[in-house]
Amino acid sequence: MRTANLLFLLSLVVTAAAADGPDKPPKDDKPPKGNNAPGRNKPRPEPPAAGAPSQPPETAPVTPPVTAPALAPASAPAPTPASAPAPAPPIYKTNYSGLSVDYYTNICPNLESLVRGAVSAMMASSPIAASATLRLFFHDCFVTGCDASIMISNPNGGDERSSPDNQSLKPEGFTMITKAKAAVDADPQCTNKVSCADIMALATRDAVVLSGGPTWKVELGRYDALVSRASDVDLPLATEDVPALMKRFSAQGFNVTDLVALSGGHTIGATSCFFINSRLYPTVDAYLDPGFASQLEGTCPSAMNPNNFVFFDQTVTTFDNNYFWMLQQKKGVLFSDSALYFEQDSMTIVDSFVTDQNAFFTAFVESMLKLGRLGVKTAATGEIRVNCTSPNGV
Repeated sequence: MRTANLLFLLSLVVTAAAADGPDKPPKDDKPPKGNNAPGRNKPRPEPPAAGAPSQPPETAPVTPPVTAPALAPASAPAPTPASAPAPAPPIYKTNYSGLSVDYYTNICPNLESLVRGAVSAMMASSPIAASATLRLFFHDCFVTGCDASIMISNPNGGDERSSPDNQSLKPEGFTMITKAKAAVDADPQCTNKVSCADIMALATRDAVVLSGGPTWKVELGRYDALVSRASDVDLPLATEDVPALMKRFSAQGFNVTDLVALSGGHTIGATSCFFINSRLYPTVDAYLDPGFASQLEGTCPSAMNPNNFVFFDQTVTTFDNNYFWMLQQKKGVLFSDSALYFEQDSMTIVDSFVTDQNAFFTAFVESMLKLGRLGVKTAATGEIRVNCTSPNGV
């Protein structure tokens, strides 16, 4: 069978920042005021004692507005990356729910090079293209599966893209997929034979690799969704703690390692002050380093400008483990980021990713493969769209 505003993932899952992730993969939801944010109305554990390690839905990383001023989130040195490149992580299964890594070998033999070329060109023209694409993939897969339903734009609205939870998705992500689709269809062997969903999966992998992250063999054979409904959208929140996030993730078959690994997609992400100010005003969140909070206040004043943004870590366009080091230092930008470092299970995983970048890369690949298997559509339940933004015949 041929198939598939925490801001997380991957606001997880779910963006390269510079001039929008499954942010990480939690969604960008309207931030509540003060300390009434979800996850804050229950007692939190006391901050670690002196000498103890410091503290961290859009399942996506968030990309920043191009013209907004940026803040370098910390002046401390970045962690030392792993001395050796990440080994090629094992593939879960080379054939899962009809998906296969060699699905297009005889259908569109140049598929991977065509997509890689389009991704490389787009990243050269836009520093936020990679993060925007990674976050877009998380937002697509976490709703009704990896079926490119997020790409559909209905003339009368009501599609996933029009949902309030997806308004922070950046146009560069959509443009990346559109250009990759055009490049694929320009090859006579491939015209209208490759689904938008598979192109999204390949483009996301390539965006990570070209940002310095790990590679993996993408399982292919998905069909595209026939419909897209805003009412289906229910993504992780940037204001949720780990128990709340895990309730969402476990429902999709993910474990706590997946949650932390996909949140690591924020290593190439940034987020708007719109999702930060509730941590600063009227009082500063206890899980923020005071010096870092002062930096945030400089970029995100109480008279909020939603066009201002903050990077999730210091290596803003490089896919590495610096994001997790930031969490250890109580410099997680979103509440859902910080939350990863005040629950013991997730804290242990964060610590392991700080000391071993290869461990993060391996876990990220495994989680991305699991993400890519959600809601796979078949020939009976989907189609190969001629235009990624519209179902065939519409």
